[in-house]
Amino acid sequence: MKIGFILFAAVFMGLIAGVSLFVFKAGISYGILRTPLSRQIVGWTITALPLLLIVTMLIGSTLNSGVNAFFYTIAATWLPMLLYLFFAALLLALITIVSTASGVVLPMHSIAIGAVVLVCGCTAYGIVNATQPRIVTYEISSPALASAWSGKNIVLFSDSHLGVVRSRAFMQKVVTKVNEQKPDLVLIAGDIIDGPVFNYKNGLEPLAQIKSTFGTIYTPGNHEAFNREPDIFYPIVKNITTTLVDATATVNNTAIIGLDYHPETDTETKARLEKIGFNPEQPSIALLHDPANTISLLDAGVSLVVSGHTHCGQFFPINLIVRGMYKEFTYGLNVRDNALGTKSFAITTCGVGTAMSPLRLGTNPEIVVIHIN
Repeated sequence: MKIGFILFAAVFMGLIAGVSLFVFKAGISYGILRTPLSRQIVGWTITALPLLLIVTMLIGSTLNSGVNAFFYTIAATWLPMLLYLFFAALLLALITIVSTASGVVLPMHSIAIGAVVLVCGCTAYGIVNATQPRIVTYEISSPALASAWSGKNIVLFSDSHLGVVRSRAFMQKVVTKVNEQKPDLVLIAGDIIDGPVFNYKNGLEPLAQIKSTFGTIYTPGNHEAFNREPDIFYPIVKNITTTLVDATATVNNTAIIGLDYHPETDTETKARLEKIGFNPEQPSIALLHDPANTISLLDAGVSLVVSGHTHCGQFFPINLIVRGMYKEFTYGLNVRDNALGTKSFAITTCGVGTAMSPLRLGTNPEIVVIHIN
């Protein structure tokens, strides 16, 4: 774990250093950093922020501190902002090359300032946008589930990532929106915490306020595995949710299946499903945090699979990379013929929170409402 983190930090710092230097040189070239003082301030700032991120990540893994969270949030916000400044610098270089080749004189200083203002505006919007969960509704025509769930509301959310950036106030906002949907069942598809230690009892307490006919069912994701205090975290979350870890609970004549996060093949996922006693003849809903192996569950005859994990990429252009990885299971509703000769359904949610950087640009945080016909 320590060696892996050191390697990650080394590669990360090297990449950030190269990008930062390019952006810094562009700032000088286009007259944004004109004075020695401005260059010193910006130079030291862009050098310190990546180091600050590494340090605060290390501190946050073992210590719950509001001060550390504050500085971590600043450093983590800088990452996407630096990326957009890098894109802006590339675009400015391209404009300069084209204008020089064509003999057209452009006010590059003013264009550069406009680019910086645009990046700052996009970053600010992304921060605000990430705190405003939307309600997304899906209508599913499922004969297998209709008899038990027709006319009822199933509410799904995932990836709240409580911890360093998101805290009790955010979870309270999520719970309020969940309750406004008048849920009959609430499903939480993993990454309820961000991983590092924090005040679990205080942060998770709003979950006890969920008003749901059949309760709240939760299955862990990959970030729960990063947590260093499972003996403290799990008793608290199990006290306020039905926590399923490779287990099944029967709710309203439906098998609710919770599969723990495991990087594995489709065959291994299907084997775990069979091991916990899956019966394809019974209506079923499976919680699988990572949708990578959803197909194996659909093919086996699970009526509905719900997932999160992808964040839809969270911000541009990461969303394009994630779309390439997960393809149709990156986001939304998918329908597939199963072994029983009927239809199985899968929903991947964008998630309600953020991981690492507290910013969403090109994606929205969401709470999903599922209506079954």
